Amino acid sequence: MKFSRLLTLAVSSLLTIQLAFADAAEGDKLFQANCTACHAIKEKVVGPALKDVHKRRDAKWLVKWIKNSQALVKSGDPVAVQVYKENNESVMTSFESLTDAQINSIVEYIKVASDAPAAAPVAAGVVAPSAGAPSNNGGNGFYTSTTFYALIVMAIILLLIVFILKRIQNVVEELYNQKFPEAAAEEKESTITWRENTLSFRYKLFKKHPIVGTMVVMLAFTLAFGLYGFDYGVREIGVQKGYAPVQPINYSHELHAGTYKINCLYCHSGADKGKQASIPSASTCMNCHMHINASAKYDGKVSPEIAKIYNAVGWDAEKRAYDPTKPKTPIKWVRIHNLPDHAYFNHAQHVKIGKVECQACHGPIETMAVVSQQRSLQMGWCINCHREAKVDVANNDYYEKLHANLKMEGKEMITVAQNGGLECGKCHY
Repeated sequence: MKFSRLLTLAVSSLLTIQLAFADAAEGDKLFQANCTACHAIKEKVVGPALKDVHKRRDAKWLVKWIKNSQALVKSGDPVAVQVYKENNESVMTSFESLTDAQINSIVEYIKVASDAPAAAPVAAGVVAPSAGAPSNNGGNGFYTSTTFYALIVMAIILLLIVFILKRIQNVVEELYNQKFPEAAAEEKESTITWRENTLSFRYKLFKKHPIVGTMVVMLAFTLAFGLYGFDYGVREIGVQKGYAPVQPINYSHELHAGTYKINCLYCHSGADKGKQASIPSASTCMNCHMHINASAKYDGKVSPEIAKIYNAVGWDAEKRAYDPTKPKTPIKWVRIHNLPDHAYFNHAQHVKIGKVECQACHGPIETMAVVSQQRSLQMGWCINCHREAKVDVANNDYYEKLHANLKMEGKEMITVAQNGGLECGKCHY
């Protein structure tokens, strides 16, 4: 009994320490990345409002619930069963890839957000900054005062260039007129004729019919800028096809997924379990690289790229062991594929249920030394896929009931669109 109490006390102390070091700012980022599709702090979305959830639920219980709510429900936990029934038995996404410390940071953020006063009313035409967003005045974002001054300097330089080019043009024209007076006279006469015709047209259009002239000009500008704006909005805004940022480590999918045939799910372990495919942790890399350091290619020294992994986890290459005194440098991967916040996409639904291959959306990833976005990821592209993709009801137990109904109707195959894949609420609820 004494040992059991000591163990309980130790676990509680560790949890208290974790909560003490929970980072609300980090929790904000994790909340925005993982929770906003279903939850808000002070209002119900798909799931319940999370205001003061830290007061209503035990911290250890929250960790278990967030990691795998269904496991907790199946264990018979009365609180879990009650929450599950109160929310129409909607299955919450499991987040087993999140650590206890990350979940505690999310809870800490919810605590701070719950206690935050209601936002003051915003004047018309003024956009209020989101919580935790960097200020545009001297903050860490792109639009800082330094950027503003740099743009002013660039504008002045461009104006000077225009002025210099104009002066050069005038000098060249003067020299041309002196060397070829006859040709210059013909060009001048042609210019005068063109100006007279233009003035005549303007007189007829704007003097005799000013209203018609004004409407014609306005219509022309409206059509020109309207078409340009529409084309720009469709093709450019939010479209990052071809985007291939420089990553902190020159990781090659061509080598790992292509040459060595490593399964995508080994590294992106969340792709068949939840909404996010998840970025592999450095410890996953170390499963192989504690034994493989490519030193044969670098005169007996550790590969510079693999050394970055060692720096991230505190691995001593010479001792071939973790060194707790060695400082750790996190790997700051750059996200490539990024859907708008108003579009919901679940990897597990496509990978596990739909049996969609990674290459369908990400292109021939096993051939890429540098990963780039291969598809536009626009709504039209997704809709076309739903119209063309077949649902494999015959070889997928998930569609067992659907297959039975189709057999009764004499059908063997349907598309995703015929199975509700074009309903707006599937992606925008």
